Amino acid sequence: MFGLGRIRDRYYRWCESVKFLSRNKGMRAGKNLDLRLSQYIHCAGSVVLGDNCRLYCWDASHGKPFDREPEIRIGERVHVTRNLTLQCTSEIIIEDDTLLASDIVMIDYNHGMSPLPDSYLDNDLELTSGIHIGRGAWIGNNVIILGGVKIGEKSIIGAGSVVTKSIPPYSIAVGNPAHVIKQYNPSTNLWESIRTNDEVDRAASKTM
Repeated sequence: MFGLGRIRDRYYRWCESVKFLSRNKGMRAGKNLDLRLSQYIHCAGSVVLGDNCRLYCWDASHGKPFDREPEIRIGERVHVTRNLTLQCTSEIIIEDDTLLASDIVMIDYNHGMSPLPDSYLDNDLELTSGIHIGRGAWIGNNVIILGGVKIGEKSIIGAGSVVTKSIPPYSIAVGNPAHVIKQYNPSTNLWESIRTNDEVDRAASKTM
């Protein structure tokens, strides 16, 4: 039975990939592309997905449909190195010209935190407003991005960061939780250090 289940699962994944690639013509995908509810996933023709990418959508929790359909949308000339995981119940939008390094995870929901059920899996999912990656951003290796986050245009997220709140455009952010350490100054054509939270807030107000 275990062998039959594995064969059935592989066949299901293959069918999902065939349907997905037929709807998203021109894009390139590496080995072991794994999809869930691929009707909600849309990629531009110039997208490159490296090996072992997992793009998952859910439209219900515990048999109850969500109020809206999920959407993963990946724009023109987005390049993914390998091992990208997207888990979506609301929306994950990746704008044009974004560079995604290896082993990145984006999850736009959370399991409920009530300790009363036997397992946290028994809680309803907590949905967010989604995840939005601005045009031309660069996301480093092993970055985790949580729901409700917007990453601004041309921003850079350093390797290993955990992004729990939005990052303004033209910023470099690192750490767990990720915080802005530099902002691009178009007058000097340099990335300049940010030293205080007030400076970050002022920079964000000018560019968001």
